[in-house]
Amino acid sequence: MERLWRQAIVSRRRRAGGGIQRSTSRRGLGYLSPMADYAFTDYFENEVLRKRPYLEREWCIRVLVAPIRVERQENNRWRFWAAIPEFGGRYLRVVTLDDRTTIHNAFPHRGFTP
Repeated sequence: MERLWRQAIVSRRRRAGGGIQRSTSRRGLGYLSPMADYAFTDYFENEVLRKRPYLEREWCIRVLVAPIRVERQENNRWRFWAAIPEFGGRYLRVVTLDDRTTIHNAFPHRGFTP
């Protein structure tokens, strides 16, 4: 029963995009995932993923880890670009808050040239 309860808590945290996220695999229960270092705003969770269901959180994190371009944006935000092979090699632009770890927006950037 405790295991089911723990998995439900982990699932709820993943959906909310906050807190420490842990693996739910049997062997790795309690293992911190790379997603634990990143957060997602409510706007990202509720609006961006609703409008663009094809986006994956892991892709956004990959863009932050290995960007090909980074720019400071007005309103204390940062823009990151990277190509995503699973997305047909298209470029994904990810916008973060000033801390550079809280993901606020993400979308394919059609006209981007490296």
